[in-house]
Amino acid sequence: MPLQAWLCDVCGELVTSHPNNGLVVWRTDRAGDGFRKYDFKIVHKTIDSDPEPQRCDPGSSEGYHSSLDLKLFLGPNGLAMLLSWLSIGPLKGGGSAPQVENMDEFVDFVRRVQTPYYEEARSRFDEEKTHHWLGDANEYHPYLPETLRRIADGTFGE
Repeated sequence: MPLQAWLCDVCGELVTSHPNNGLVVWRTDRAGDGFRKYDFKIVHKTIDSDPEPQRCDPGSSEGYHSSLDLKLFLGPNGLAMLLSWLSIGPLKGGGSAPQVENMDEFVDFVRRVQTPYYEEARSRFDEEKTHHWLGDANEYHPYLPETLRRIADGTFGE
């Protein structure tokens, strides 16, 4: 089921959208009059009271000073927050400098939490078959949910 489970960027096991399971962590650097966000990771939340707590959160000692529950990045409210990192918009005074360091990395993260089947298809992006069938596609076709679903289940090109 799309947008309900992701692969942990540390251990590679499933992280779910259950409120106490997933965490998004990222690094920040001071840039001009604010901070720039980068190196986004979806990881298991460390819950010490669990019988076998996951220890995937790299934490502040590794430079990941910022984190929020995964569920906050999902759905329309999550998209509104993510877009605010690109521009504060007209109600808050117009354009602003993006709060993200690397646009491609950020868009990849947004697709992971907002685009159905993107997470499931990611592991097949480097396959020759995928490149063959999408080699002459336009910029958005590879990221349509139906295309991603077919990549994920291996039926693309059939």
